Parts: sequence; structure tokens; C-alpha cells
Amino acid sequence: MPVLPIIGLQCSQLMERNHCLNGDDKAYRVLTILFFSFLFLRPCAQCPVNLGFESGNFSNWTCLAGAIDSVTQLRTAFPVPPIPNRHTIYQKGDQTKDPYGGFPVVCPNGSNYSIRLGNDSAFSQVDGVSYYVTIPAGKDVYSIIYNYAVVLQNPNHRENEQPKFTAKVLDLATNQYLECSSFDFAASSNLPGFKLSPRIKNASIYYKPWAPVTIKLLGYAGKTVKIEFVVSDCTLGAHFGYAYLDINEDCSTPISGNKVCLGAGSTTLIAPFGFREYHWFNADFTRELGTGNTLKLDPIPAVNTAFAVQVLPFPGSGCIDTLYTSIERSPTPFHISIADSVGVCTPATVDLTSPAVSSGSTGGLSFNYFTDSTLNEYLAQPEAVDSSGRYFIRTANAEGCIDLRPVNVIIDTVPSMEIHDPPGAYYPAVVDITQPSLVSLAAGGHPVFSFWKDAAATIPVPDPKAINVAGIYYIRATTKYGCNATMPVTVAIQIPPPPNAFSPNSDGINDTWNIPALGAFPQCTVDIYERSGRLVFHSLGYSKSWDGRFNGRALPVATYYYVIKVSEKLVPLTGSITLIR
Repeated sequence: MPVLPIIGLQCSQLMERNHCLNGDDKAYRVLTILFFSFLFLRPCAQCPVNLGFESGNFSNWTCLAGAIDSVTQLRTAFPVPPIPNRHTIYQKGDQTKDPYGGFPVVCPNGSNYSIRLGNDSAFSQVDGVSYYVTIPAGKDVYSIIYNYAVVLQNPNHRENEQPKFTAKVLDLATNQYLECSSFDFAASSNLPGFKLSPRIKNASIYYKPWAPVTIKLLGYAGKTVKIEFVVSDCTLGAHFGYAYLDINEDCSTPISGNKVCLGAGSTTLIAPFGFREYHWFNADFTRELGTGNTLKLDPIPAVNTAFAVQVLPFPGSGCIDTLYTSIERSPTPFHISIADSVGVCTPATVDLTSPAVSSGSTGGLSFNYFTDSTLNEYLAQPEAVDSSGRYFIRTANAEGCIDLRPVNVIIDTVPSMEIHDPPGAYYPAVVDITQPSLVSLAAGGHPVFSFWKDAAATIPVPDPKAINVAGIYYIRATTKYGCNATMPVTVAIQIPPPPNAFSPNSDGINDTWNIPALGAFPQCTVDIYERSGRLVFHSLGYSKSWDGRFNGRALPVATYYYVIKVSEKLVPLTGSITLIR
């Protein structure tokens, strides 16, 4: 075995040695990792390389795997090469969703890679990863934000026997775990933030979708800590647990948003994630400014204005702490413009990542999407939002200026309506098809109505308030976001009923059957029949009234029947007329 060449290595060389084992030099690498990790670590003046798996592999991470002793029920893990299906990497763009929780396997925080530890095979497995972080010199206030999602089967064993997920931070100088940065979840039905999976009935599987947590390292400048994440099955070997991880490659102060760039009209202070309560105060604690892990500042206070936030953890997962920050200014331009609302017509979805949503904003910004203003719940698929609601977009630039803006998503529905035909009219009266009483809306909000001659809505009605031709027209209802429905409406316009009797006896009174309104319809036809069905009068147009004759012979007193066709668009007029001598 070669001699361990550790003394004199540069920081970057040491970091290259600290990765998941592979190849024939396994034993050599094991000793190298153990030796330099505990004895010869040197501070690196940079954000840890590949902390967020953005290299697409486990370099600089130590992979861990082991098993649960069936007798002692102890969970142990050792450095190993990455094991397929136990140390799994997912790349951005992978649309796979967790089979039990339905959340995406890739963290929706915008990073390129996420990992999964463990699987849903209950083989008494223990799986994990660890990373040795040296806090840069001069960084007495240093934070690491990581994101995790967990799936745990709950067999209702004793707590120490349950499937478990553990996150720990080890101070290498003292060999003590940092109490306020370490926690574990043992499977239970009352874990904060966990939900019962609906996918498999009676399986008692609980999951927590992606959520962020902040590790605050105060006073650790130049020191080294080990971050360790471990997940294990139940100790009795019949129930599983696994977890997803992604670490933000942005080593910043615990409170972000304190830097204000040129042009910003407001900013939002964001405290570390994962605490139960937040209480914001002014510098001398004489006034409480708000609760929640965000504090909107509008207008922006003067430079060096100080703020404090008291954070209270969930039971068993941290310590009460108070964090401080003050306003800084940057000459870098920073302008945010987020649409107030974005909508589509179902079944389409809204793409919040579309440039149109942030049109008018400064270039070079990064965006993260959340379902809540506290930024604890990532929006799983911001490029395909299928539920109406209020969402939140966190914007940031390279200088560290950030802001938080809401956006309303509206998934609109096709209007559901019923059309009532208007009452018929007699020429020359007109019909108004814009009357509100003609439409009954069952759904569809407050659409805009338009009026058309055809069902495809390509030929508009010139004057829908004054239709003077009978026929079928169309009313289209269109919502703000383009959902539309088109329904027919029938307009009935007739000529006034003609006289029902006349007396062609040459006395100068009612000697002809006269219909003055037909003068406006030169293409009309008038047909008059005897009771037997014989046609006794036909006219194209009605320039000459009927005088009660047929072929020059006066017809006898009787009842006759007429059919008047004014035009193809008007309803034919039928009836009877009595001829009197």
C-alpha cells in the first residue's frame, strides 16, 4: 500500500481526495479520507466544491452504506463506492416523480442535480453521504442551505426501531455534533410537515416534499465541520425509508435580502429556513416588525439600518437563536417586474418560468418558485402550473440583491351558458341579440360577448342590436384568459299578419287582399290555395294584390289558404283568408 502523501497538499488537492470511493485504490482512499479528515484538514477560502452535486457526481462527498444488526439493532455505515439504487443522482429535466409523495425527484430550487439516498426495498439498509466543509477565514457568520425530501414507512415500532432520516453537523475540533444544526426524523404519523401517502392504501407511508433548511455556523471561520445525512430502514428489516437531498451552492449570510441594488424599490429580508417561529425586531428590540421568515421592506430603509430576528426551532430540531443584519447598498442595477396575474384556459397550464412573466426585469436574474410566502414549499413544476392560486417568485442577482413577488395563477374554465331565443318581431321592427336576458351563465366568470353570423366566429354581425333579417346567429362568450364557448340564437322576424278577409264585390271597400309590407321584399313569393290544394294564385313579389280571381274567373265565397315566403332568412307566413261577396 502506498504511503499517504497528505502533508503539504494544497486545499484543492485535499478536496479532490475527499470523494466517493472507486477503483482499485479503495483501501488507500479509505485511509486517506480518514487521515486527512481528522488530522490535516486546512481551511479553503472558497465555497465548497461540488457541495450541491453540480458536477453531476459524488466528487468531494463520502458515500456511506451499511446494514442494521439484527441482534443489537445498531445502525452502522462505512465509506463505500456509490452503490446503484442506494446513492442515486438525478439530473435537471428528469420528470420522474416520487411514487409515494408525487413530488419531483429533482429539487425544484433550480439546481442541475439532486440525489436520493436509499430506496423502497426493506433490506435493513443504512445509506448516507458526508462532506467536510472548511469555513473560509473571516466568515464568522456562515450559512449553508440544503433541501431535503423524505419518505418513511411507519410500521409503528418503538421509536428507535422505526425507519429514520438523520441530518447532523459534526464539529471536528470537539468531535461534538452541533445541537442546533442536527435533527432526525423517525417514522411517525405526527411528524411536522409529513403527509400520509394516498398512493398505496393501508401501507402507512409518510412523506415530506422538498423543503429547505439552513445550517447557521456562527464563529466557525477557519474551522472544519462534517455534514452528514443518513437514512435507514427499520431495525427489524421489514420497512423502508429513503431521502432526497440537494445543497445550495451559495454560501451566504444567514439573512439574505439585506443588500439593495440600484433601482430597487423594495426588498425582502429572508431568515434561515426550517424554524417554527420568527420574530423580527428593530435594532434595539423596542418594536416587533413582523413574523414569518420573510420581512418585506417597502420603502427601503437607510443604509446601515439594523434588524434582528429571533428564530424558534421545532421541538428537538434546533435551538432558539437571534440573528442580525443591516442594510447595504450596491450600484448594480436591479429592477423587478413580475406580472400580477397569469392565466390560461384549461386544460392548458401556466409556465411561470416564461420570460413574459418577468418581462421588463433586469437581465441576468435567477428565479425560484414557491407556493407560500415563507418560501418553505417549493413549487414542484413552475413550468407547468395546473392549479389556480397565489404563488411567489424569489428573484436574485449575482450581487446578492433579492426580492420576493407574488403572482396570481388563474386556470380558467370554458363558460357554461344557456341561450334564450328573443321574442319574434314583425318587420320593420329589429331584434337586439345583445340583451343580457338572452344568456344564462352557469360558469365562466364575467366573459366578454361577441356576435357572429357563423359558428366558427369568422363573420361578425354588423349591428347585433338591430338585426332586421331572420335567421340563426351566434353568441360567443370569451373569458379574460381566452376560454370561449359559442352558442346559436334564433332570430324570428316576420311581416305583420295580412288581413283575414276581403270582399271583391267592386264596392270600392276591401276589393283586394292587400299586404303593404311585402313591398320591401321584391323577391317574396305569395301562394294561395283552395281547400282541395289547388293553387289559385302565385306571385313573385307582390306588386299587384289578389282580387279574388283565378284565370280571370271570380272565385266563389270560401276559405282559402296562403303561404308567404318573404326570404330564405325569414320564417314563412301561413294562414287562412275568407273571401266574401
